[in-house]
Amino acid sequence: MKRLLATAALASALAGCATSGTAPAASTGATAKSPYESEILATVDRFLLAIGNHDDEALEEILITEGVSWIQTIKPGEEQPVRPYTNASMMEPDPDADPFIERYWDPTVTVRGGLAQVWAPYELRDNGEQVHCGIDAFDLVHLDGAWRVASVLSTMEPESCAAMMPPSPAAMRPRDGWKETRNE
Repeated sequence: MKRLLATAALASALAGCATSGTAPAASTGATAKSPYESEILATVDRFLLAIGNHDDEALEEILITEGVSWIQTIKPGEEQPVRPYTNASMMEPDPDADPFIERYWDPTVTVRGGLAQVWAPYELRDNGEQVHCGIDAFDLVHLDGAWRVASVLSTMEPESCAAMMPPSPAAMRPRDGWKETRNE
């Protein structure tokens, strides 16, 4: 009986954490949209622009450098191991860096207190060519009055773009601010 009650309490707590907003969703099953969603998505937009444009000053304002992010390459019938990389390594200068474009669409945003997550499909383009698509999951923390990226989980799926792309490039964000020419 104690185990059943503990399991029910844990399930209830987890269900409350998975909802948007600062309070659990009503019993109707509806989830409230967070008042912070546009601010959170703007932070993700600025992060992708900073990474793609190799703008270390902007990246320093947005990224929590003490974090660790994770990447996995997935091809049909072949999944590579998940690899970690430190967020601080994103700040290391690379004189040969080439600007690229990484845009996402259909984001799912969940917020609880000062923690947020954005889960979205994305595409990466470099030198006018689509390199790969995948899923990005951004973990954000609200610190000193602003949302900052704590970590990124990302799949790189070169053969999944046809199945993942939105019906129109207009659904993608961020739209503007790229050093590389936009590829529509």
